[in-house]
Amino acid sequence: MRLISTSALALCLATAAFAQPNGRPVPGSGLIDQPGSYFLTGDRFAVGTRAAILITASDVSLDLNGQMLSGATGLEIRGTNGVTVRNGSISTTGMGVLVMRSNNFRIEGLNIRGTGSEMGIVVVQSRGGIVNANAVYNTFLGVFVRGSQTAGNRISNNVLTAGPAGGALGICYNPAEGDPQGPRGDLISGNTIHGFEMGFQASITSRYNLFRGNSVFFRVKAFELLNDTNKESGNDAISLQ
Repeated sequence: MRLISTSALALCLATAAFAQPNGRPVPGSGLIDQPGSYFLTGDRFAVGTRAAILITASDVSLDLNGQMLSGATGLEIRGTNGVTVRNGSISTTGMGVLVMRSNNFRIEGLNIRGTGSEMGIVVVQSRGGIVNANAVYNTFLGVFVRGSQTAGNRISNNVLTAGPAGGALGICYNPAEGDPQGPRGDLISGNTIHGFEMGFQASITSRYNLFRGNSVFFRVKAFELLNDTNKESGNDAISLQ
């Protein structure tokens, strides 16, 4: 058996500790408009109404590398296919994450916090995406899913917690602006929702969505599914009143 010296082991550990993720740094502008792998090297702050990071290119993998995005909108993904974002924090005064007209996306491992009046993750007219294992705290809406072009997404294993003043809705399915129809055919499973007035709501024009295996600690109502094509099964609900 070959022995490794203490100094060599220390050098290996130090190198691993300071190793950067694969890819290239996010541009200073915060705009990612070319495909590829990217990582964040430091905290970013949104200026005005623009997101701290805006992704308009398809086939992008972004590792936030444990850094913080702050501002009205932390992260916006617009008009893309095949974008993955993971591993970071967002402090928002508006929307933590906005996914707009994008398909085959993945939002995973983000820690999002607001001040009580914000939306954590918003998905609009987007298909085939995964919103998984995120933590959202102190927002008015936890996850907001909108529009008739939204379909086939999986919203799973997220922890959505209202702040001290409470929140309105944990996960909400609704029409989008200029589109009277709601999302169709999503799976919403394994989420923990705590402290909102209502755990889940689906509008009358949102159809064929399945709410399964979630845990809801609610203040007024656990579920309000206004169309009977939406189904819920195997969920646990406890009133906090």
